[in-house]
Parts: sequence; C-alpha cells; structure tokens
Amino acid sequence: MAVTMLQDWCRWMGVNVRRGLLILGIPEDCDDAEFQESLEAALRPMGHFTVLGKVFREEDNATAALVELDREVNYALVPREIPGTGGPWNVVFVPRCSGEEFLGLGRVFHFPEQEGQMVESVAGALGVGLRRVCWLRSIGQAVQPWVETLRYQSLGVFSGRDQPAPGEESFEVWLDHTTDMLHVWQGVSERERRRRLLEGLRGTALQLVHALLAENPARTAQDCLAALVQVFGDNESQATIRVKCLTAQQQSGERLSAFVLRLEVLLQKAMEKEALARASADRVRLRQMLTRAHLTEPLDEALRKLRMAGRSPSFLEMLGLVRESEAWEASLARSVRVQTQEGAGARAGAQAVARASTKVEAVPGGPGREPEGLLQAGGQEAEELLQEGLKPVLEECDN
Repeated sequence: MAVTMLQDWCRWMGVNVRRGLLILGIPEDCDDAEFQESLEAALRPMGHFTVLGKVFREEDNATAALVELDREVNYALVPREIPGTGGPWNVVFVPRCSGEEFLGLGRVFHFPEQEGQMVESVAGALGVGLRRVCWLRSIGQAVQPWVETLRYQSLGVFSGRDQPAPGEESFEVWLDHTTDMLHVWQGVSERERRRRLLEGLRGTALQLVHALLAENPARTAQDCLAALVQVFGDNESQATIRVKCLTAQQQSGERLSAFVLRLEVLLQKAMEKEALARASADRVRLRQMLTRAHLTEPLDEALRKLRMAGRSPSFLEMLGLVRESEAWEASLARSVRVQTQEGAGARAGAQAVARASTKVEAVPGGPGREPEGLLQAGGQEAEELLQEGLKPVLEECDN
C-alpha cells in the first residue's frame, strides 16, 4: 500500500519514482524546523533532497511527506527509519527489483504454453537450440512458485461501513489496491481471483458479493468489483461536486499547501464528471485561494496581480508560490525565535550585573531587543526573502 502511494504520488508530481522517498508517521504537531533537521540528519549521506509536499493521512493519524533526491536511491545508504518527533518515521522507497519485473519474467517463461506453440517452433523463432529452450523451461518451472508468491498480496479489509472500523479501509483506498491486484493476478484462475476478492470483504460488502455469486456462479471477480463500485462508490452528481469545488476552504489548522492539494483533488474529480470545464480550472483555483484561504500579505498581493493580469497559475505554479510563502513564514519564526533567545540572554546578563553592583534601576537589553523590535527585525528579513522569491512573478504581472 505504501509503495503504491509513493508511485501514484510521484506519477502525479512528475517525479522519477526511483528518486522518491515516502516518509510516514510524522506527527501533526511536528514543526517545519524539526522536520527539516531530522531529514537532513538522516538523508545527508544520500545527497541533496527536496520536500515536494505533505499530506495528513487519517488512517495513520499522522502526516506523510514526499521527498525527491537529486539522484536515484542508493539502497546501501537509504535508512529504513528516521529518528524524529513522536518516535521513528518510516521510510518507503521502490524496491530494487519490483514485482512487475518478476511478473514479466514469469510471462517470458510461460508464453509458449499460453500461445499453444511447440517448443521446437519457439527454438527456431528465437534462433536457439532445443536444449537451451528446455533449460529455460526447467528454470521457469523452478521459479514459478516464487513468482506466484510475489504475485499474491492479500487485500485490505472493506466492510461497507460508513465509518470504517479499526483495521478496515475506506472504499476508495480499498478499491485502488484491489484494482491493481486484479490486474497483477491476470495469470491466476478465475476461481482463485474470486476467492482472493472475498478474502478482503466483510459485513454488508461480503453479503452483497455472496448474493451475486449465488445468483450467477459464473460472475467474474471483475464483475463483482463493478457491482461493489455501483453500491459503495462515489455517486455524487455533477451539481454536488461543483458545489464542493466552489465552497472548499482552508480549514482551521490545515497547512496552505495541504489545502492546495485537497482542492486539486476536488477539481480533478469535477473535471472527470464534466461538472467543470478544464479551461476554467486554473481560474477557479485562483478564486478559491483568494477568497477561501488564509494568505500572507505578499502572497495575496502576488495572486491579485496575477488575476488583474488575466493569468491564473496552474496547479504546479500555485504550489510553488505557496511553498515560497510557507518558507517565508518558517524563516520568520526561526528569526524571531533566535533573536528572542539572544534578547533573553542579554536581559539575564544585565540583571546579573545589576544585582552584583547593587543598582536599583537597570535597563536590560537595548534597542531592538524587545519583542516588538525583534518581530520587526525578523519580519523584515524574512519578508525580504519572500519578496525575492516572488519577484519574477510580480515583475511578469507588472510587464
């Protein structure tokens, strides 16, 4: 499941999956500074990396992050866990030799029987001797049990409940995995495919499939899955999904980048149902960001200039601007925290001197050391960083 999530996320972001890492189990209250420090300590031997995004997973009650390396994963260096806030975080990566490669090997070993060809004709077609073909067949027979083991992966559990019980999956998550596995099990008998499908069902969902098979025992596993989609799938109308898109807003405690990702899922679903024209998706995204999100002043100004210029950012452009804004906020927080600590140290030193010299009045610290001065200094420095990152966008709008 985790590898599948990594592959899908990389495909969506246009990232080479061999350079991607999925970090799981990050506590929701872990701030960006702690998160970045933990990653740098664990991934430094693997070279430079970039955090492409974070998303909160309800099933784990924790945050997942996608990390892109500047080179392919070095299996000798990649850590399995990262020490971090709340305990170790799991690191997921694509295995050195994926199951699909073994399945391809199995198809090579078995294509003569599937096509009904004679071994001799295969030998002639490949230009190899009969003895070598027989050797390949013997190797194939020896490897086949191993291939079947790799091919089999038990499904998650789905019961049809509105709120999944502990150990169960939502229908969308269960459906994605099951669809992939039915494709992987193409070489398995239909009877076995049905058995494996039933193995992942409980409650109402299991009763439904049992009733379908009792009515017609010849139904395939794919037929049963289609019936489950009709009953438990997303049956929202065009109007409903359109309203969801136009009313989506950033929730309390939700990161701005997480809202951008959640909004994009709604937009993609609306376009699939033809509830929203693809040509208007960028405009709707910009409208929702300006009216339904909590924006910093520089980001708000940049987006409003883009709208006045008639240029609505694409999803990736919007995500890039949001990350600039979040980096600015993180820089501001670090700057204020560091200078506050320095100010506290200066005040403590002044107080110690005052007590030692038995002076009645003392003025700890100095100009720029009070919280307001610190906030202004830190804010000015961090805002300059954000303005520098947004400068190309603003110049383009002015032009």
